[in-house]
Amino acid sequence: MATPPTTLPPSHDEAAGEESVDPEQLLRLLGDEYTRAVVDALGGESLPAREIAARADISRPTVYRRLDRLETAGVVEPTMTVDPDGHHRQAFELTIDGFDIHLGDTAAASGESPTAEEQASITLSVPSESP
Repeated sequence: MATPPTTLPPSHDEAAGEESVDPEQLLRLLGDEYTRAVVDALGGESLPAREIAARADISRPTVYRRLDRLETAGVVEPTMTVDPDGHHRQAFELTIDGFDIHLGDTAAASGESPTAEEQASITLSVPSESP
């Protein structure tokens, strides 16, 4: 009976605090169709680049370039898995559960002048830690 691969913790130090995701940078990244395909392929799973490429039907070099950009932005986090045979494999997972984009003037209905934050905002959902 084969044992499932062991997942090692992410490479960065979580005790140093959570990294934040820049909403504007996230929007720029998601403007690219290949980046959207990578994010869509990942969903809520931790996957190796080979599997992401197969699910998204794009080349591995393109997947790695998009993963590098997403990792730099704090949207994707690499993890290391150890197969039962001892091989170490890198996998990637999303660090956010989703995001909401609000466009428009929420203060206009009340007759007030809207602030920049009220005109357009992006809210990121970060996965909650399991106890």
